[in-house]
Amino acid sequence: MGKSATEEKDAYAHADAAFIGQNVYLFCASDGLATVFRASIDQPALAKAMKLCEDQKILFSQTVGYGKK
Repeated sequence: MGKSATEEKDAYAHADAAFIGQNVYLFCASDGLATVFRASIDQPALAKAMKLCEDQKILFSQTVGYGKK
């Protein structure tokens, strides 16, 4: 997608992230785990902690664990 417009690249990145999140949800449901898809996160702090490059973006975060019993 090197020559594509930034808006188009962003749209595909968000769609791909959503597909991945859905797959995580499906896995968690089949394995008895709980998960939450999060958009409200401190993206700059997380990007710094993960040592991401300037052209890498955090779109969403997903928590996985055991639900309340």
